[in-house]
Amino acid sequence: MKVGLEFSPIMVLVMFFSFFGVSFFMGMLIHSSFMYEDKQNLKQDSKKAWILSMTAGVGITGWMFIYGYYTNFL
Repeated sequence: MKVGLEFSPIMVLVMFFSFFGVSFFMGMLIHSSFMYEDKQNLKQDSKKAWILSMTAGVGITGWMFIYGYYTNFL
């Protein structure tokens, strides 16, 4: 009896693109909050703010994916 893969290659690819898609839009939400609400001393086209926002988006999304995996499968 052949046992199927837990994660097929297409499923890993979909999860990879989903993770970065959600991370990007989470970063965009954080960036708009920085630029239009909490702008203290950041310029309008600040590369530092963009990198900080995208890093925060990846961190928040990573936490959601890891916590979701933990609560569902462990």
